[in-house]
Amino acid sequence: MEELFKYLRNLKLNNNREWFYAHKQEYDILRGNFENDISKLLALMSMYDDELKNLTPKDCIYRIYRDIRFSEDKTPYKTHFGVFMTKYGRKLNRAGYYLHIEPGGSMLCAGLWFPDPALLKAVRKEICNNAEELLAIMENPALKKTYGGFDRENTLKKVPNGYPKDFPYPELLKLKSFGVVYKAKDDFFYDRKWIEKVAEYFRPAKAMNDFFNYTADEMYNR
Repeated sequence: MEELFKYLRNLKLNNNREWFYAHKQEYDILRGNFENDISKLLALMSMYDDELKNLTPKDCIYRIYRDIRFSEDKTPYKTHFGVFMTKYGRKLNRAGYYLHIEPGGSMLCAGLWFPDPALLKAVRKEICNNAEELLAIMENPALKKTYGGFDRENTLKKVPNGYPKDFPYPELLKLKSFGVVYKAKDDFFYDRKWIEKVAEYFRPAKAMNDFFNYTADEMYNR
């Protein structure tokens, strides 16, 4: 993985089409190696999460090309590799596992990230009905040790309208996104066993994902 991190550092310094195509062969090799790594990761994770069994790396890995149509930033390439693993690959509006590889900014994330308004409303209703179940999941020692708790970067200041004023866990209803984050240093991925480590770090997040996906499945009749 050292070669991938070196490449991404250089891409950040040379984020233009001329440099990218001059180094296209290097990118293709690194991308192929990364796909092989993710194939191994999916195989390990599918041992505890059946939803991942039929996925391929191409289902889950995001393209490196940025959509610059509506962005002020016109640099053409992402300077990270991203992987989102759910039953439907990298499709959102479902809880899953996200792996972000970026020099100085790598992360392992899990959960339901910014669901659409209808699903968010349904999840909040489910939380009102089964808050103790969710809280018990979040108290799992392995989950707490790795992630701490829900990422609270994006929360409402007040409980949204339409929910019981006496609900004992108002902070849960203020969340707009239900995810956990582990920030990994670069050398985390220099370890030969980084794939096994990532699989184990994601393992305790499965129950949390299941909680949210129960609602998603009910809503979309999956």
